Amino acid sequence: LASEGKLRVVEIGSADFNGSYREIVDMLDCEYTGVDLEPGLGVSVVLEDPYVIPLPDASYDLVYSGQTFEHAEFFWKTFDEMCRITKDGGLLIVIVPSGGDVHRYPVDCYRFMPDAMAALANQAGIQLLDSWTSDFGPWHDAVGVFRKLSPDNPIINFEPDLSLKLAQPVQNTFPDNVPEEVEHGAGTEDCYDFLIRAHQLLKPRFYTEIGVEYGNSLRLADCPALGIDPAPQLTAPLNPRHKISLTTSDDFFMLTDAASQLEPIDLSYIDGMHQIEFALKDFMHMERFCHAGSVVIVDDIYPAHALQGERIRQSRYWTGDVWKIINILENVRPDLILLPLDTSPTGSLLVLGLDPKNNALWEKYDIMLDWCINFMTETPDEIVQRTKRFDPLDPLISHIFTMIRHGRETGTELATLAKIRTIVSGSLPRKVVAS
Repeated sequence: LASEGKLRVVEIGSADFNGSYREIVDMLDCEYTGVDLEPGLGVSVVLEDPYVIPLPDASYDLVYSGQTFEHAEFFWKTFDEMCRITKDGGLLIVIVPSGGDVHRYPVDCYRFMPDAMAALANQAGIQLLDSWTSDFGPWHDAVGVFRKLSPDNPIINFEPDLSLKLAQPVQNTFPDNVPEEVEHGAGTEDCYDFLIRAHQLLKPRFYTEIGVEYGNSLRLADCPALGIDPAPQLTAPLNPRHKISLTTSDDFFMLTDAASQLEPIDLSYIDGMHQIEFALKDFMHMERFCHAGSVVIVDDIYPAHALQGERIRQSRYWTGDVWKIINILENVRPDLILLPLDTSPTGSLLVLGLDPKNNALWEKYDIMLDWCINFMTETPDEIVQRTKRFDPLDPLISHIFTMIRHGRETGTELATLAKIRTIVSGSLPRKVVAS
C-alpha cells in the first residue's frame, strides 16, 4: 500500500482472546485502531451499535476483519461500514471460517465460501482482487481481498515481498549481552557433513531445500535441485541443474505452479524460518510432492540451551521453536518414522514414511498451532538434553539410507519402511562407542 505519511489501519473485531493480527500489523509501522463490541486487550474503540463504526469516512488505507463475520447476524452491514471508512484506492481484507465447530461469541451464524466474497463486492460496489479458501483446517478460512475503487490511484505494490519484510525482525536481530553459557551448539557430526553423507548414500534423483542462504547445501546435490529462498546470498555460482525460486516458501506453494517445478522428491532439507508455523507448513507442503521412499530432513530441532529455543530470538545461536515439530508429528502422524539426530550445532530430524495423501496435519493445523504456541511455551529439558537422540555417526543411520535407496530402486518402498520400523523400534537412545 502507498500512503502519504503513516499507513492508517483499522481492525474490526480486534479484541485479543486467543491471538491477534495486531503483532503483524505493528511491523508495518502504521497507525492502528482496534474496534470491537467490548473493551479489552487490543481495543481502542468500543461500539455502541454493532453496525455503526464511529470513524470518519474515507480515512483509512487498510481495513480488515478476521474471524468476526461468522458472529455478526447482519455481517453485510458491517462490511458496508468497513467500505465507508476506507479511502478511495484502499484495501479491505475479510477472513472468515468456511468450516470448523460451532463457537459462539455470543452467536455463530455463518460459514463462508469464496463466492461469498464476490457477493460482498457486488453488493458494496467495490472490486474483489482475490479470494480463496485455506487448506489449513479445521477452519479452512475463506479470505477475500478487496479494493475500494479509485479511477487513478494504483496503490498495490508487490515489491518488496511483505513476508520477507516481516521476517527480518524475527530472523536477523542479534541480541546484545547474552550470557556466554547460552552461546554454544552441540552434536557429534556437523549437519552439513551429515547432509553430504545423505546425498552419497541416497543418491537422490531430485533434491529440494527451503532456506538456501549461501548455497552451500544446495551445491551438495549431484542431481537436479530446487532451492526456495527470497533473498539468497550465494558465494559461488550454482550447477546449471540447480535452480532457486526467489520467493518465500509460502508464496512458492501458494502463488506459483509448484507442481511444474517439483519432480517427485527423493530428498528434501528444510532450514527456513525458525518458528514452528513456518517449519510445519514447509514440511506439509514438501510432503505433498514426496513418495514412500522420500527422505525429509528438518534442521534446528535441538537448541543447546533453553534460551535458544524461544520463539523470539534472544541469542545468536537460535533454533526458535522448531523443536515443537517433533511432538506434533509424534501425536498427529504416528505413521511417520522420526529419527531425531544429534547433529551439530542444532540437531536434525530425519523423517521417513512420507505419504502425500495424508491430510491429518492439514485438517488439524489451526488447532495444533494454537496449542503449541500458547501452551508449549517452555523449552523442555528433554529437548535441550537431546534425550531421544540418535547419533548420526551410528552405522544404523547409514544402513537406513542404503535400505531406503534400495527400496526406491526396486519398487519395494513400503516393505523397506516396515523393516526400518522394526530395526529402530526400542533402540533409543543409541551411542557410538569409539573402539
